[in-house]
Amino acid sequence: MVGTQFSQLAMGVVDTIMSGQASAVDLAAVAVGSSIWIPLMLFIGGILTAITPTVAHFCGAEHYHKIGHTIRQSLWIGLILSILGFIVLTSIHDLFVFMNVEAPILPIASGYLYAIAWGMPAIAGFYILRYLNEGMANIIPIMLTGILGLMVNILSNYMLIFGHFGAPQLGGIGAGWATTITHWVMLLCLSIYVFKSKQFAAIKLFQDSLMPQFNELTTLLKLGLPIGITFFVEGSIFSIIALFLASLGVVTVAAHQIALSFSSLIFILPLSLSISLTIQVGQQSGAQQWQDVSNTIKAGYLISFSFSAMAALLIVNFSTEIATLYSNDLQVIELAGSLMIFTAFYQFSDGIQLCSAGSLRGLKDTTIPMLLSIIAYWLIGFPLGYALALTDIITDAMGAKGFWIGLLSGLSLSAIFMTIRFYSIICQHYASGHTEHTH
Repeated sequence: MVGTQFSQLAMGVVDTIMSGQASAVDLAAVAVGSSIWIPLMLFIGGILTAITPTVAHFCGAEHYHKIGHTIRQSLWIGLILSILGFIVLTSIHDLFVFMNVEAPILPIASGYLYAIAWGMPAIAGFYILRYLNEGMANIIPIMLTGILGLMVNILSNYMLIFGHFGAPQLGGIGAGWATTITHWVMLLCLSIYVFKSKQFAAIKLFQDSLMPQFNELTTLLKLGLPIGITFFVEGSIFSIIALFLASLGVVTVAAHQIALSFSSLIFILPLSLSISLTIQVGQQSGAQQWQDVSNTIKAGYLISFSFSAMAALLIVNFSTEIATLYSNDLQVIELAGSLMIFTAFYQFSDGIQLCSAGSLRGLKDTTIPMLLSIIAYWLIGFPLGYALALTDIITDAMGAKGFWIGLLSGLSLSAIFMTIRFYSIICQHYASGHTEHTH
């Protein structure tokens, strides 16, 4: 899972770096476009994440014949989401005009999103097959597909941004077409694997009716929609904070981006652990192995705490040196180093809340966690960060540090909420199992 997540993150890094080599305008346009399509992708991917715990439950209960039915119904959801995504991305020009996006950036950002729009069906299809494999704990093919996708992305960017090997020189727009090409290649490769592998023979993927069934679609959406909203809520708060910090100057924005970039890199391992917990808890709960569920989450907390401690020590001791890898500006380095101290502290909260949230998804509990995330991030964390950063209500305006205190507070509350929710559900299952055993 770490390999898979790294390859996905690296694609965005490649787009940014190679667009920046084309020109500053192309880099800015890709950044503006990414602020639109990445939250959209998180939302779509989050909804389809319902496949992972559903398939994991069927695997644990050895109801393999039900997996194919779930995937066939998921294809209808993916089709609808990809159409909606296409409409949003191809209609974004007027929004950019309304937002007063600078004239040189506007056509490139719009063209970048138009290009990505043609990859939306491939993105949705890849998510469906990826989550099918994840639910069956079949991780290696996903990792290999991700690595292949990264190589295709690098080559496509090289060709289409700079016009090599006879391709047109499209600048930042070329990064959008490279993203689309990459996802179609990844979908094709994973589709060939699924159709050819004997591992999927028992699930009868396309041997029954493809017609949509309202009850099944509703069940998947009830499980997946809260996950999509949760992913969107958690991902969009960083974009909103960046917009508010824009008024504080280049140094503040650059320092915030450095701290956020390094934090995103470290985020790969706890996120991968969270996905692994969703798979294991889903399979174990499907088999009614509640003691194993308890042992799994304890192991997850132990791994998460150990990694968080190591990451925090690294950041505290080398925050300035890390910042110098991103910038030569002394003011930026100093501020970024101070902001990264907050990232050191929130490693523990982030790790715990990811473990608990991943385990809850494995138990098919998504609606309450969604509400808890909204409360922690948007009703408490963000207002607190805004008050500390840009107003004198609580103390003198603290700038970027105030928003990072708000993030730390939101993550800590989310960790507490999610952990309490998880253990309350586990206790209910234990009590229910004990009652049935007594009867």
